[in-house]
This record gives sequence, structure tokens and C-alpha cells, in this order.
Amino acid sequence: MLQRTDRATRGPLPTPIGAALLVAATIVTLPVAKWGDSALVLVLAPAALAAYLAGRRLPALAPAVISLLAALALMLPVSYLTPDGATLGDWMAAVLIALLVVVLPWWAGRYRLLRARQRESDAAVLADRAQAEERARIADDLHDTIGHELALISVQAGALELGRGLTSEQRRQFQSLREAAVRASERLGEVVQLSSPGGASRLDPLGGGGIDALIGGAHAAGMPVAARIDRGALADAHPLIAELAVRVVREGLTNAARHAPGADVEIEVAGQQPDGLFVSVRSGTENGEVSPVGGSGHGIPSLRRRAQLLGAVVTADAQDDGFTLTLRTPSRPVAVAAAASDGTADRELKSNARNTRRGLLQTAMVPAAIIALAIAGFLGVQAVTVTQTAIASDVYARIEVGMTRAALAPMLPGGMPRPAPIVDEPGVPAGAECEYFAARDGWLHFTDATYRLCFRDGVLAQKLLLEAP
Repeated sequence: MLQRTDRATRGPLPTPIGAALLVAATIVTLPVAKWGDSALVLVLAPAALAAYLAGRRLPALAPAVISLLAALALMLPVSYLTPDGATLGDWMAAVLIALLVVVLPWWAGRYRLLRARQRESDAAVLADRAQAEERARIADDLHDTIGHELALISVQAGALELGRGLTSEQRRQFQSLREAAVRASERLGEVVQLSSPGGASRLDPLGGGGIDALIGGAHAAGMPVAARIDRGALADAHPLIAELAVRVVREGLTNAARHAPGADVEIEVAGQQPDGLFVSVRSGTENGEVSPVGGSGHGIPSLRRRAQLLGAVVTADAQDDGFTLTLRTPSRPVAVAAAASDGTADRELKSNARNTRRGLLQTAMVPAAIIALAIAGFLGVQAVTVTQTAIASDVYARIEVGMTRAALAPMLPGGMPRPAPIVDEPGVPAGAECEYFAARDGWLHFTDATYRLCFRDGVLAQKLLLEAP
């Protein structure tokens, strides 16, 4: 049985559109982080909505993850190229805003998408199970009713074949009729086996004529049947139990007519202690031999499945002197189970649940990946800042006004192309050109303070610490 995972929502987004929504929703968090005191915060609501729609209607996970990570990675160099603000701090703030405003709504939409997929797949599995059970019910009904009638036709044809005053041609025709009925019964059994999925059929009573009607039909067909029926116990039994008793009697008569035509049949229906029903159908052999005609092998297994669902037991005992089919059952069902299949549907439902959990876990890993990306990006920026643009406080203390640029060259890194724009710096000395360096004492020293060194004609004219008030 195949799981159906059709569209869980109406009109799933094409991948390019869903990816564009996520990229746009993520990128707008950077200007919000830089200039959050402006009306830009109003774009967060549509950004969250776009992220939710992308999560709810973008079927694939990989494009969404790539879009989110690419947008966050792109925002780092963009943060350095845009004026104003603290580049690294703004990027970190943008990542935090993106986690709350973009990734969280996207995750909520993705959660609903996966749950909708699971519900749709579960519904398909249950629908397939219902179809299978309906096919099994129809197969059982065909076997029990038409198979029984064909068996009676075979018995009647056999009786006519032995009648007196018949010509050889008439006997041959009756023999052909009997053989045709047997073949039809066998073909019916094969069709039933092909139609049945192997699971039990539904437990709806068929509402037939009952055991008396079956016995009367057998007598009319010429079968020697002796019956002892406790009609009180049968009347007190639950309708499903009574229907099962009818099915057992019909199966026993059918088997007797098919495999031992002309043999005596004994039927017993009685109450059993402390509370329940006992049914037995025993058929002897005709002239001490059992007919070589084989059955379909469907009837008794079907009865056993039905009996198991009701808390009853069906046994079949073949001996040299005949065949006995028995039923022992409570008068009320004690185990009418909804799981009337072979367990395939239940396994598929569990598989659907596992797939959903796996998808949710994969989705939950996205925020973790973003946090890891943010940490890696932050550490990378810190490494570049400390090694390429920063000087330590002790080095700054050894720098004195009047030192030449050539003398300071071994002490100074490349510097920053412009100052970190967090303060209003004082004016530059006349005729001087200034260089800027991050004020860091190591990788774990986080500050936006900046050292400014101004040179006039290659000589240090001013050194200054720029920091936020």
C-alpha cells in the first residue's frame, strides 16, 4: 500500500518565489538593526508574514535553509558597506531579529505544513484500509452465499445423475453439470482470494435466513443432515455472534457438499458454560472416502479472522472418518477491534508519524545552524579585527607624539579604512592625515572604541581614543 503525500495546502509556492520571500524578509532586518528607531520597524510585520507563508507553502526544506543562511551571510559584508552604525554589532542584532521575526514564523509555517502532510497521508492510509476491508467483506459474502449455492447445485446434480430411468446421455449431462458447479465454486474461491487483501472483513451481519434456512436448503438438495439446535441460546446471543454461528454452519455444509457429497452431516448448536455458544458441524465420508476436489482455502481462514475479532475460536479437525468444524464463542463480543487489518495500515501510520518527527527535527536544526553561523561569523570578524586592524592598550601606551610613521610601522597593523562611526570625533589637526585602529586587547575584548593617530609630514602629531560616551 502506497502512502499518499499529495499537496497538503492549496497552491504551494514555486521554489524561486518562496526563496525570494525568505531572502527579502531576512535582509530587511539589517536596516532595522541599524536604524531601529525609525519607521523601518513597521516592515517586520510583513516580513514575519512572508516568512510564515514560505514555511507553510514551500514544500522543500533545502531551498528555504539555503535562502536563510545565504541572506544572513550576505548581510555581514553589507553591514560594512552601509554608513552609520557599528558594523559587527549591527549584524549580530540583525541575526537576532531574523531569528525572532523570520525564522520563528517560518518554523511555525513549516510545522503546520508537515502536520498537514501527515494528516493527509494518514487519511489516505485509512481510506485504503476501509477499501480493503470493504473488498474483504464483499469477498466473504461472495464465498459464503454463492459458494454455498454452487455446492448445493453440485449435490443436486450428483443426485440426479444416480436417478433411475436415465439414459447414458442424460447421466453424462448431469455429470457435466455437477463438474461445472464444482469448477465454478473453485473459480469463485480463486476470485475471492484475489479480491481479499488478507485482512478481516467488516463485522456487519448479513441478515440471512439463519441456520434453519440453511438446513432446509441442504435437505432439499438431498443432503442427509441431522441437527440439534438450542434456539434459546442462539436467540440470547449477540447479533454478531449469531451471524458468526450462521456462517460456521454454512461453511460446514458447503464443505460437506463439496468434499463428501452424500455423507451424513451432524449439526449442533448449544449454549456453553458459563456463558457462550458452541457450534459444531461434523461431516462423515461417502463410502469411507473423501472427495479429491480441493477447496479455495478461504472460507475457514475468513471465519477465524471474524471469530478472533469477537473473542471467539474456530477450529477445523480433519480425520479419517470425517471433518469437524467447531465454534466456541461468548454470547457477547469481547474484542471487537478496529484494527481489522494485517497491521500494514498501522505500520504506515507509525511511519507517517516518524517522518513528521524527522521533518520537525530537521526544521528545528535551522535555527541552530543560524546561531552557529552567527557565532562563526562573529569569531571570524573578531579574528580579522584583532589581527589586521587592532592595537592593544599597552602598545597604544608606548606610542608617543613626535614619533615618525616609519618608527611606528612595526607596532601598527594595516588599520581601518575609516573610523567606526559611533561618536562625533573632534576635528583633525591642520595639515594632518589620520589613521584608525580598533582598540582591542584580544579576541575576547569586545568594544567599539577606536584609536586615532594623526600624522603631519610623517610625524605623529596627535593620538586620540574615540569611544562612545
